[in-house]
Amino acid sequence: MSNTLEGFSTHASSFNADHEFAFWLHVWISIALFLSVVAPMLYFAWKYRADKVKNEDIGTLTHHTGLELAWTIIPIIAVMVFFYYGNTTLQMFRTLPTVTDDTVVVKVEGSKWKWKYEYAANKDGYVHKIGGAYEKPVKDENGKVIEEGTMGITALYVPVNTDVILEMTAPVDDVIHAFYIPAFRMKEDVVPGRTTKQWFHATKVGEYDVECAEYCGTDHSYMYSRVVVLPKAEYDAWFNSTENTPKGNYAKGGDALVQRHGCTQCHAIETDKVIVGPSLKSRWTKERVLDVIHNGQDQLGYAMGPMPAGMATGADAEEIAAYVAGGMKGEKPASFAACSSCHGEDGKGQYGMAPSLVGYDTTFMSHVFKKGKKGMNGGMPAYPDMTEEEISTIAKYLDDKAK
Repeated sequence: MSNTLEGFSTHASSFNADHEFAFWLHVWISIALFLSVVAPMLYFAWKYRADKVKNEDIGTLTHHTGLELAWTIIPIIAVMVFFYYGNTTLQMFRTLPTVTDDTVVVKVEGSKWKWKYEYAANKDGYVHKIGGAYEKPVKDENGKVIEEGTMGITALYVPVNTDVILEMTAPVDDVIHAFYIPAFRMKEDVVPGRTTKQWFHATKVGEYDVECAEYCGTDHSYMYSRVVVLPKAEYDAWFNSTENTPKGNYAKGGDALVQRHGCTQCHAIETDKVIVGPSLKSRWTKERVLDVIHNGQDQLGYAMGPMPAGMATGADAEEIAAYVAGGMKGEKPASFAACSSCHGEDGKGQYGMAPSLVGYDTTFMSHVFKKGKKGMNGGMPAYPDMTEEEISTIAKYLDDKAK
């Protein structure tokens, strides 16, 4: 997958001209000031080097009024120019436009390691909620796409020549991110538990990269998204529909949902590798079973109540862990009786009263997604907006994948 960020040479928003002018003005004035000091220094060092000047030829100069005025006034003027253009450019970025009927306001959530977008309700009351983990398309050396990416539902769709206001935040248990669109010269921090705002006015139809510009952990450099700027009529037609995206409904299979919600950012599915959280290739490993036995589990909210720590110890705990991690096959150890009172003789949780030990059933996944979970690898945040249909699809997908 390409990790090249595009857009630095693109001019696609109302910010670009003023930003570019202020930037290059600062650069050229800085170069002039630098050369005004360094060039004479190098010249005098060469002209009056020790082998060319005798001590008796060296005079004493107390001051030079004109020169002193010049090196005081010129830098002051340069600094005031810096301040003026820096301040006016900052005000341009920081002064939000007046909200009108044409203004598009989008709520943006940044979390490890994905972007999500929520629009206002359309005329029928439907709310578009899109976003998720994003993978760029893979291209060969000639720029030809050899493997499609997963933009689909992960993009931010906006109309051209329209003010767009972003209201951005991150979950309180997440980290700081930064929403950065190089082609628009726009960047704003996204802070856990706070709402920050930024805006842009796209002037060209097209697709533009979005990246997190604040180091946020393992997959920071892959925290991509895309801004898709559409003709106004095309955007309005989509916004007033119930289609996921202007390109149609995004695939809703388990693999697509796992990708969209960022599960693969923390969990391996095809291998036993531990990334941030445990692999989901199998429901249990012996180490994970022992962790729950020794430390208990009180977050999932099952009807049977929290599981206390220390239900088994020593050889009994080892036997239970090996049996559960092995898929509950073979001879059942007598020590499993301590587990079957809640989880059932078959380990399936007795009609959802306690977690299934056998697979990723919908009840277990619903508890995890709605309440979050802590374990031996750290904490997983809750996903309160995930629908029951999505949870069921993901549970079936993971259960089919589990060995």
